[in-house]
Amino acid sequence: MDTTPYPLALAALHHWAAVADGAPPPAGDSLLRRTAWLTAGTEPPAGDAWPGLLAGPLASIFSRVRPRAGAPPAATLRPASLRLQRELLFPVVGAAATGDAVDGLRAAMEALKARQLSPAPALEALLFALQRHAWALPSPLAGVSRYDFARTHAALAAALAANPADDVCLVGGDLSGVQEFIYSVSAKGATKQLRGRSLYLQLLTDACAHAVLDATGMPLCNLLYAGGGRFYLLAPGAARARVPELRQQIGRLLLKAHHGALYLALGAEPFSPGRYNAATWQALNEQIDRDKRHRFASLDAVEFASLFDPQQPPPPRVEADEEEQLDPMGVSLEELGGRLQRASMLSVQLGKPYALDDGQHTYHNVLGALGLCAQLLGDDNAYCPDPARRRLLALDDDAQLEGVRLGPDDLIGTRYTAAEAPTATARDLEEYARLDRARQDDQELRLGQVTPFNLLAAQSEGVARLGVLRMDVDDLGELFGTGLDRPDGIAALAVTAALSAALGRFFEGWVGELCRMQNGAGRGGVIAVYSGGDDLFLVGSWDRMPGLARQIREDFAAYVLGRELQDGEAPLISLSAGITLIGAGYPLYQAADDAAEALDLAKRHMRADSRRKDAVTFLGRTLGWEQFSEAERICTELKGLVDAGVPRALLMTIQQLDASAHQARRHTRTGERQFAYGPWVWQGAYQLTRMAERAQGEASDTIKDLCERILGAEGVRKRTIERAGLAARWAQLLIRDRSSQKEER
Repeated sequence: MDTTPYPLALAALHHWAAVADGAPPPAGDSLLRRTAWLTAGTEPPAGDAWPGLLAGPLASIFSRVRPRAGAPPAATLRPASLRLQRELLFPVVGAAATGDAVDGLRAAMEALKARQLSPAPALEALLFALQRHAWALPSPLAGVSRYDFARTHAALAAALAANPADDVCLVGGDLSGVQEFIYSVSAKGATKQLRGRSLYLQLLTDACAHAVLDATGMPLCNLLYAGGGRFYLLAPGAARARVPELRQQIGRLLLKAHHGALYLALGAEPFSPGRYNAATWQALNEQIDRDKRHRFASLDAVEFASLFDPQQPPPPRVEADEEEQLDPMGVSLEELGGRLQRASMLSVQLGKPYALDDGQHTYHNVLGALGLCAQLLGDDNAYCPDPARRRLLALDDDAQLEGVRLGPDDLIGTRYTAAEAPTATARDLEEYARLDRARQDDQELRLGQVTPFNLLAAQSEGVARLGVLRMDVDDLGELFGTGLDRPDGIAALAVTAALSAALGRFFEGWVGELCRMQNGAGRGGVIAVYSGGDDLFLVGSWDRMPGLARQIREDFAAYVLGRELQDGEAPLISLSAGITLIGAGYPLYQAADDAAEALDLAKRHMRADSRRKDAVTFLGRTLGWEQFSEAERICTELKGLVDAGVPRALLMTIQQLDASAHQARRHTRTGERQFAYGPWVWQGAYQLTRMAERAQGEASDTIKDLCERILGAEGVRKRTIERAGLAARWAQLLIRDRSSQKEER
């Protein structure tokens, strides 16, 4: 057997793809067998035995999360090929149904065998097949899919094959300046560039990771994770010595392309395969953080001084009423965002990195200088086969790949991207034309183009505003550090890779599906600016955002637990969110900052039982999700009352009661807010009782019930008044008469 990195890694992948059919393990290579046992979490025993597959369906990776109380979830995955369908993607408690994964994997292997590919394309093709068909199949490691186990085993085998010293190195990279780069666009025509910038940064992360892979001679399986501006890969121990050179090369390229706005922080931590642990992960991330604090320090004196040279044009933070003059990079990103809506596939071709010349650049030559050429392809599969190897990656489940004519070394895989956005219909064009000039952004809207911000705002129910939603996983560092039950050694890295892949399927795949459902539900919609890693940023018609945020939180809890949350139950892993409302002309960078501040308030939320986070900030009020759901129900009640003819004064009365209660509220020594009596109690009771008397039928009974919940027994009062105040403000915005409002610019 060829024991160089690519053939050895290919042999590892092939074994785990064929093991279910009883194929014998590769013979005659002790390194391959040893790395298989190390990946399974144990030293190899005597003899020729290989680790076997665990019986039964695959346990969810979240079964390895260490809960603060009780036992971890006992959910399992259905053994089906990967598709963005809830019944397949989400684990379940109890017996998992049968699936088509084994048959799909067998068919994929037969197709690959018939193509007779050379080792490099064969390895990638088999890796993509395992990603599609073995993501929910068991491996020798509990909670880790056969796909995640196989790629970790192959990565370890490839790294050790290239390094006789028997040590390996975990390399990590983090793009800094990402948020500033994405959101520093003018509100006018923002939808043209916003999604292009987001996709470019994802591709730039990939390109940087592939540049490191190429420099260390490692195959694709050694890229354990890439997303959210970060990547981690496994390399030979000697690769640590290459990091300063790579830091300088990539830093020089990014400086020329983006004038200091983007920087790649790099770190590398060597370790022995049997001694990997949480401290290794922590040490790597500390290196990356140190490098981020010393951006471009590896450049020579002349290059570093260029950071302080004046740039023309100036940074693109412009006011809402100014017209942004796009440079070639901006033009290319605008074109990329326009093609994204029509794309179903991404074509990726790898080449050799090269030095970027001086001058202005497009995203094409920046990625190309890092060795990656990317092209979006539409549903018509307008793809011309090329002798050079290319990867055709489906962006969603709707991509029609079967009819694509492949080149001799072309490969097919999956790369879910939450790129959903509403597109203009004929009715939208008519409505856009009716907007007064103050609310248009001077762009021509065509059929099928992404709906612009000002039209999404106008299509909101009630007040014409955009909603901005930011969410992320709480305590992610703790989860990846000590929050998982990991075995010793390299097996712990397989567990980490499995967790990263599971989070990616939710944020890159399922969140996009939820946005698509929103965009198929009447007027207005949601633009998925970014969703990946462990966070998301969505912009759209404001009335969609609160319910969508709650749905994402509930679905994520079910995705982790394998069942719906019970009343009063805390999720195993929580999400927090910040939602803000803005006018269509509001600067996007400021909107992003405002939503980030709202998210930070949610992260600082603490309940009476000292449980933190797992909260949402909306309309300036921070509530735990369980309280937010109650506020949503009260909002529906109040809106129904006003729609039935109850005077809107009801909403103002409840908001005044909330303001008075907030002013009178005291805090205990533990910081808990305590209900306080005051004149507002009997004044509110009088006002609501009079409103109930004036109303008739069911409306009268509903107002009486609201009065009891807000002003009744103290225990109920303590839980209800602030939710009622938020609900009243929420309902007021939903029913506001837009004929009398003045649009903000």
